[in-house]
Amino acid sequence: MTATTLTARRRALLAVLLCAGVLGLMGPLGRMVLMFPLLLLAPGYLIERRSASRDLPLLPRLTLWIGLSLSLWPLLYLWLTTFGLRLNDPLLWLLAILLALGSMAAAWHDLGSPPPNLPPLGGGIRLPPPAGAGWGGGNIVLALALLLLTLWVRLEQIKDLALPAWVDSVHHALMIRVAAEQGAAPFSLRPYLPVDDLPYHWGYHVLMATLMRLSGLDLVTLLLLPGQILNTLAGVVVAGLAHYLWRRPVAALGALLVVGLLAIMPAYYVSWGRYTQLSGLLLLPGLAIAWAEALRGGQRSHWALVSLQLAGLSLVHFRVLIFALALLAVQASLFFWQRGRLARVGMMLLSSLTALLLTTPWLWLLARRTLMPALASNGLAGGGSYNDFSSGLLWSGQNEWLVGMALLAALIGLGQRQQPALIMLLWAGVLLILSNPWLLTYLAPAAGLVLLLWAIRGRNWPAGIIALGLLLLNPWLVALPYLWLITNDVVIISLFVPLAVLIGGGAALCWDEIAPRLRWPRILRLSASALPQPQSLPLRSVRPLWQPRILRLSASALLLGLGLWGGLAQRSVINQVTILATPADYAALTWVASHTPSDAFFLINHSGWLPGSQRGVDGGWWLLPLTGRQTTTPPVLYIYGDPAYVARVQALEQQLASYTPGNEQALFDLIVREKITYLYFGPNAGTLKPEIFVGHPGFEVVYQVDGVTIIAVTLPAPAPDPPTDRQGALAPPRGAADWPGWCCAAPQSKRDARSGSRLHPG
Repeated sequence: MTATTLTARRRALLAVLLCAGVLGLMGPLGRMVLMFPLLLLAPGYLIERRSASRDLPLLPRLTLWIGLSLSLWPLLYLWLTTFGLRLNDPLLWLLAILLALGSMAAAWHDLGSPPPNLPPLGGGIRLPPPAGAGWGGGNIVLALALLLLTLWVRLEQIKDLALPAWVDSVHHALMIRVAAEQGAAPFSLRPYLPVDDLPYHWGYHVLMATLMRLSGLDLVTLLLLPGQILNTLAGVVVAGLAHYLWRRPVAALGALLVVGLLAIMPAYYVSWGRYTQLSGLLLLPGLAIAWAEALRGGQRSHWALVSLQLAGLSLVHFRVLIFALALLAVQASLFFWQRGRLARVGMMLLSSLTALLLTTPWLWLLARRTLMPALASNGLAGGGSYNDFSSGLLWSGQNEWLVGMALLAALIGLGQRQQPALIMLLWAGVLLILSNPWLLTYLAPAAGLVLLLWAIRGRNWPAGIIALGLLLLNPWLVALPYLWLITNDVVIISLFVPLAVLIGGGAALCWDEIAPRLRWPRILRLSASALPQPQSLPLRSVRPLWQPRILRLSASALLLGLGLWGGLAQRSVINQVTILATPADYAALTWVASHTPSDAFFLINHSGWLPGSQRGVDGGWWLLPLTGRQTTTPPVLYIYGDPAYVARVQALEQQLASYTPGNEQALFDLIVREKITYLYFGPNAGTLKPEIFVGHPGFEVVYQVDGVTIIAVTLPAPAPDPPTDRQGALAPPRGAADWPGWCCAAPQSKRDARSGSRLHPG
């Protein structure tokens, strides 16, 4: 096939390119639709197509492209920042153009050959393909329908949000802003917060910063819209993992249905602003596929894909990296068990070492800022309310049914000796142990007892010694602490991955068993026998063409019906309590950006969140990331600042929270002493209310619309102190864009949802 031959697939590519050109002319939203697939697919596609995995089906390959792309962007930023370089606008646009041209040329080449097809059997009938060999047109249409339905539901969930929900969204916005302005990894949050060497994962943020610079999208829309697109893609990558493990397209369809439309996670992530963990879980399936391919084939290109994704995942989300390592350990253990020897260990170690080298600057920062202080203070141990097991979280939504279906699917898979069922069960078990290490003190003695009996029977004394050691690891002698990094909640909200893979595989196994054995009514079979049949096969060996067609249509209708039912239930998934900002707050933030000086310092209301951290209660908490104005309660990442600065912020918060009626003068003196210049009160009630200040000399209402009140402080300032940064360490932003256009594109109303900051059933 020559480079100029215009195949059907190349014509489709030309149509896509034409649509892309139109999108580029449609403003920020159009450019976002154009640039987001380029950032998410092109880097991974260009690397993966050079590896041995290009022989995989399209869906697992697509999963690899997403995982690799999510890894490559953070790695690029890491090393540019390490060498003191910046990804400025000309360099970024040059890189985007090269990516587009390279991916178009590669796609043109790859689409030049016709897709592999099975030769027809006499009479135009095709024999069924082997399991996992390919997708029929009906399966593709059904998958696209489920995907579009999922996307519609995700967009419905955010249509009434004025600003992203809850706590995490605020500091995500700040980190994206810093990365976009600096063109570098956000290791420092200056000039907005006095935080350097930030030990917080930032892979998601540099991807969003890149998208924002290429598309021109405002920051609020950037968090909400691409965030929900990533949430939709979670179903795609889990379906890719299910398809790879089970080698059946039906498994992918089942997994896509569960993740996108039935399971409450990851849909509920939008209520927390849990975009970083979502990005990590998007990367995990591609890593598992690359690892399995490396174990199976052992090619160096497979190990290279593993190294890149391991390195990238450590930059995107460290907890998910631990989840992924648990899955890789399960896969490797079963591989060793089957082989009866430790094969590929050398390449495993080399791949891991490569990943460590690729992330050396980041790992060293984590060791200095997190690991060493935690070891010195015994801070790695967790427990208490922070790691409480939440049954309401586990059984929320349709999870009772989904867990039951997953266990049933696991039993079916184990009964048929299907390795994917064992992989998912063992992985879920390891995650449960990681979040509850005390379980080892019960499992180890049980295993030790079995091993001891076997050792006595076979007179295997080394095994007997090991068994005695396991028996000593019991709850009466050993007390294992919880791990601070892995909590029950974090594990529970990630269980949708193994649940979906198990349910999809169980559906595929049931389909394989039921479809060939389905007996049709006798009258239908007699009438079908009158139809012309292929001459090359006996009549009884070929079912009438309409039988499998009706069966497929019925199954497709069932899947779409379940998807529609689940999607309608998920439209109101956002928890009302996690909505801090209203449309009135949005309008007020827009006013602040254009009517207050850049060094303004705002008093805002706050409430308790985690030990040592407070959160805002209204849109005032968004002042810093959206307008650059300082607030009395900064985004929670301020706790990584200098201890003196952190103590001063916490002392100010405590003084404000301790106000009681009758102590107005002490409050006024505090405002003057801290050089607070504005007071912000949103529609959500807080400890302090505008009535305390209205009518008093030195306080002037400058904005009062739809429940939002902003008061300017005109009290006489105290004698000037020696020049210091704001709040003892922080200077107001100088030279940084205020970017008033970063507010939401249009005011929107709040959405009713369930109550509680932690998800509860019902």
